[in-house]
Amino acid sequence: MSKVHLLGGQGLIGDGLRFALVGAGNTAFTLLVFQLLLFWLSPLISYYLSWAIGLAVLLVAFPRYVFKGSSATVWRAASTVAIYLASLMIGGVLLSELTAFGINPRFGILIAIGFTTLFNFAASRLVYRLIRPNPV
Repeated sequence: MSKVHLLGGQGLIGDGLRFALVGAGNTAFTLLVFQLLLFWLSPLISYYLSWAIGLAVLLVAFPRYVFKGSSATVWRAASTVAIYLASLMIGGVLLSELTAFGINPRFGILIAIGFTTLFNFAASRLVYRLIRPNPV
C-alpha cells in the first residue's frame, strides 16, 4: 500500500496518519508558544492561551486536511470546540497535579499532551466520521 493511498483514505489509518501529522505540527507550534509564555505567565495561563491558538488552527485543519471528504459545519465546529474544552480541562487538571507533585511544568506538559492526544483523536473521529456523517 502506497504512502499516498494511506494518507488519502478516509479509513482509520488515513485519518490517524493525517491527525498525527497535522497534530504534530500544531502541537510543536503550541508547545513553542507555551514555553515562551512561561517566561511571563503561570503554567496554567500559558497552557490555556497556547491551547486557544491551537484550537483555532484545528477548526480550519480538521475538515480541510485531517478528515478529508467531510464538510465544515456549525455542528462539527461546535462539537470540536466541546471536545477540545473537555481536553483542555483534562490537560489542565493533569498539568496542575503533576506540577503539585513536583514535576517541572516544562516536562509535565508533555505528559498532558500524550493523554489528551488520544482522547482528541477518538472523539474527533466520532464527530467527523461516525456520528452524523453528513450533518446539516
